[in-house]
Amino acid sequence: MRIFQFLFEGIRFAIHAIGSNKLRTFLTMLGVAIGILLITGVLSMVNSLEYSITKNLSALGNTTMFVHNWPWKDVGEDWYKYWGRPKVSYKDYTKVRNELGDVEAVYYEVSKGGQTAKFEGKAVNSIVVTGCTEDMGKIKVYDLAEGRNFSQIEFFRGANVCMLGYEVAKGLFDDKPAVGKSIRVGGDKLKVIGVYAKRGISLGGPSEDEIVYVPYKMVTGMYNINQRWGLEKMLTVKAISSDKIDYVESELIGLMRASRGLRPQAEDNFSINKQEMLMNMLDSVFDSLRMGGGFISIFALLVSLFTIGLIMYISVRERTKEIGIQKSLGSTNGFILYQFVIEALIICLIGGMIGLGLVAVGVGILQIVINSMELPFTVSVTTFDVVVSLGTSLVIGLLAGIIPAGIAASVDPVIAIRFK
Repeated sequence: MRIFQFLFEGIRFAIHAIGSNKLRTFLTMLGVAIGILLITGVLSMVNSLEYSITKNLSALGNTTMFVHNWPWKDVGEDWYKYWGRPKVSYKDYTKVRNELGDVEAVYYEVSKGGQTAKFEGKAVNSIVVTGCTEDMGKIKVYDLAEGRNFSQIEFFRGANVCMLGYEVAKGLFDDKPAVGKSIRVGGDKLKVIGVYAKRGISLGGPSEDEIVYVPYKMVTGMYNINQRWGLEKMLTVKAISSDKIDYVESELIGLMRASRGLRPQAEDNFSINKQEMLMNMLDSVFDSLRMGGGFISIFALLVSLFTIGLIMYISVRERTKEIGIQKSLGSTNGFILYQFVIEALIICLIGGMIGLGLVAVGVGILQIVINSMELPFTVSVTTFDVVVSLGTSLVIGLLAGIIPAGIAASVDPVIAIRFK
């Protein structure tokens, strides 16, 4: 019972002291709240961004490889070597498609940026026109907002039909049906057969919502696809299973080298990129973000720590006479120490909860803005973030309160009573 009485009385004294200095307590809580706001805000933003990007990348699958002239890594001073490489050709594609085994799909695309789509006086600028081969549907598994995908006959004939990205369709047709209408891209007339659902920002390239897809044979009539500049070309290979990925990659390298007539001692003049390569590159980016967030958090913690410590020290000085009276009535050094530590902990805990409330409001406002911009990004605060924030609040309170509490506990009661 004495233990419970000890704990209860310490909390009661601490709450009374907090209530007696409302303005100072509020300012202290506000300092803690701002610190927690910064820490939790940084944690939630970095974690939400990482989750969103990782989720989008997972759609690529770990059995998919991308053949391009550029590697997915920091090329540094070697950029000229990759810049001078030949781009992936249709010849490379046919060689791989006809001879590579253990694959689910072999897909080739040619893209031309900076184009304009028009319909009855409306125009959408800066779009990308992408010519695609028949395995597109096995690689780009996108939801349809309207219409259908390309048929095998349309791929074979190179029909003048197209699939629109969400933003292109919205810009040309608003919210009206697009299927069956004909648009113009350059001097070519294309019939719309389908519209893809909104995809959002694409990593490392144009948004999928701003692309017009056409059959590959159609795009060969729209542009000179043999030109080196102004066109992006990529070959995508999807293995039948993850345990076949190494074998397929080895065979793919051999077929690409054969297609390009490379001698045995010659270096590859193409790059095979995989999802984990991009993830490794992104990991370094997120590590840098976390490091920057860590510095911000440490600065916020130090400011909160010194602020609360200073205020608790002032509180000890102001209540020196009160401490002397408590000691003269039998209060022990342990009780005085406990009383001031509990006071600091309560202030910091409430400040941390206020900070979390501010985070919740900020996240809600930010999410409303993101939704109004129709971006596929969700900002969230995880249970881990909450636990870290509250735990940090308690640690700050303990560290900031222990030294002033120790000073209070060591005060001589006779000198304290005489203190003015």
